[in-house]
Amino acid sequence: MVHGPKAARQFGMRATAISWLAVALLTATPVLCHAQKEKGQDHPVEVRFVKSPYADYLFYLLYRSTGQFPQLETAVPLGKIASLDELISLPEQAASGQVKTYGELYPLLEQYRGATAKVVAMSEGPNKHFRKLAYGDELPTYKQLDEIVHQGEASYRPFQRFWEQNIAPAEQQEIDLWKHQLDECDPLNKLQKMERLAFPFSTLDVASIALHLSGSGNTYPAGVYTTVFKKPNLAWVVGHEATHLMVDQYAGHNWRAYPLADGAITLVVHHGGTANDIEESLALFMQVKVSQACGYTEASRRMSDKFPADTATGAILRSLESGWDGYQANHTQDVIDYLLQQTMAAFPQPAK
Repeated sequence: MVHGPKAARQFGMRATAISWLAVALLTATPVLCHAQKEKGQDHPVEVRFVKSPYADYLFYLLYRSTGQFPQLETAVPLGKIASLDELISLPEQAASGQVKTYGELYPLLEQYRGATAKVVAMSEGPNKHFRKLAYGDELPTYKQLDEIVHQGEASYRPFQRFWEQNIAPAEQQEIDLWKHQLDECDPLNKLQKMERLAFPFSTLDVASIALHLSGSGNTYPAGVYTTVFKKPNLAWVVGHEATHLMVDQYAGHNWRAYPLADGAITLVVHHGGTANDIEESLALFMQVKVSQACGYTEASRRMSDKFPADTATGAILRSLESGWDGYQANHTQDVIDYLLQQTMAAFPQPAK
């Protein structure tokens, strides 16, 4: 279960949009701007599969998430420790940072001291790195977060024993199948070829976090993270979350800087949507396409069936699906060109 009304609402919206997801990345390479990119460019990406008791514990401690392990509440009671409403990236940072002791969590909390923005620059210069501190629009106070993590230290040891006996085996089973699927299909390579863009990171963590609320991504350490599913599908994960990383406003190819972006955003807002609906529609579309390319999803599957046609996401998805054959034949476009073109085509133009 999830405590905290804001976290529950944020999770509900995120789960609708990104069921089955998670992928994480470690090292960013220089970002290619639209004018400099080469169509169809791709490069090898080093993939590291990870699991972490600290990541799972933080989802339990901060949000009381028990995933598929409801007995956790009885095995490791947290008493009167408060929970968070705001969804933050601390658990994912623990996974990709390979935290080894509870004390290593405390330096990570310093990022939230006085923080006012959900995305922060982690370095300066031309190869600047960015990190998401939060997935919603609000941040917890440093004092609140610090108190929860300090109070939770006493319960970590019993949690680790529970994790080793119950949670870690499920995560390892998912990772083992992901490794097979990586060797069998190489979804990241397929993604680059289909999107005609070079993946903007050289290293990728794929993290299995059983107590994750659904899925998430970050750019430094760049990546995505997912809960455990009965039928793990790495291509589905990569298609969605790696697409977010590919087109990221800060560390990716920045779809918002393309010539048609302003017009597409204005049009979508006019019809009741948001700029985020455009990017999310592409991620939803590509999770199906990459999985189909690997043979893990039936060719007839249409993500638009899950969304009403009168919603922004539903309209954009139907437009992406209807024009896909033309995109495949038109090698002058990359997937961002195609996304914006089809977004413009999805809605009637407002009367002047």
